[in-house]
Order: sequence, then structure tokens, then C-alpha cells
Amino acid sequence: MIANYLMYSASVLYFICYLPELYANYKNKNANIYNLPEKVIMLIATALALSYSVINNNPELMANYAPLIILDVGALTMRLYYARKNETKPEMIEFLEKTSDDIEEIIDMFTVDIHSL
Repeated sequence: MIANYLMYSASVLYFICYLPELYANYKNKNANIYNLPEKVIMLIATALALSYSVINNNPELMANYAPLIILDVGALTMRLYYARKNETKPEMIEFLEKTSDDIEEIIDMFTVDIHSL
């Protein structure tokens, strides 16, 4: 019975450890693409551990990994969203987006009228 309480305590501590990360990602609205492989591996590992606990009908492990898989999905989704939202664009794309309203003028600057030659 004491071993069960150890596992439940570990579950609560793991859950608490995720909260600052999720809060920081939300507050800073910043994530980069380089953190995504870590989150994908954590999600796969948690899914495998949850599958193991279900197959072995172990409620303590299920209580640990079920909330963690939800947090892993949330963390991965948040990182994907902010990585996509904050991705930097190449300078040429930024230039073209800024000047897209004046595209006719730009074309006229570089157009040569061969009939007048």
C-alpha cells in the first residue's frame, strides 16, 4: 500500500513540473523548432508507458501516465503553434511582402521597352 502512495506522489510531482513550462510558453508566446524533437520523444515514451500500464492493469501507473500524456500533447501543440507563429522569414520574402503594394512600380522600373530601341 505504501508503494502505491509513492507512485501517486511521483505522479503529482511530475504534473507540477509541467506547469511552469506550460505557463512560460503561454506567457512568453515563444518556442523554437529545435525543442520539438524532445517533445515528440516524450510523447511517444509516455504513450508507451501508458499502454504498458493499461496492458498490466496497473492503476497507479495509469494514474501517473494518463495526465502526463495530456500534458505532453498540450506542450507539443503549444510548441508547434508558437514555433510556427514566430518563425522567421527570409529577407527576400519580407521585402516582397512589404513592397507587394508597389509591385507595378517595381515591374515598370525593370522593364525595358524593346520597341523604342
